[in-house]
Amino acid sequence: MRQPATRISRETSVLARTTAGSAALAVPGVVDLQPGLLDAVAQISGGLIPGRVPGVTTRVLDEVLHVDVQFRAAADRRVLDVAREVRAAVTAEVRRQTGHKRVVVHVLVTDAGV
Repeated sequence: MRQPATRISRETSVLARTTAGSAALAVPGVVDLQPGLLDAVAQISGGLIPGRVPGVTTRVLDEVLHVDVQFRAAADRRVLDVAREVRAAVTAEVRRQTGHKRVVVHVLVTDAGV
């Protein structure tokens, strides 16, 4: 049976998002981060929430920190390779920076061949 979502501190959440954004952008083949639906809702309702990184969201479920990264991929790299590298880089950096050992990174390529 699935446990209810648990909260992490605001500081940890902000650190995870900023770390994930920086790690993803450092991967060759990542053009930029793409704002997702939550970012669009925040902009319509009066601006981005402090600490929000466009294209990166976090949540905790069953004591696992989930990080979603949405990005555009360059035309000169295989999209699957870039996605794998982003997942590996973000996982390692978020674990290192936050100390949270149970991290799952979800990647979504919103545009390829840019």
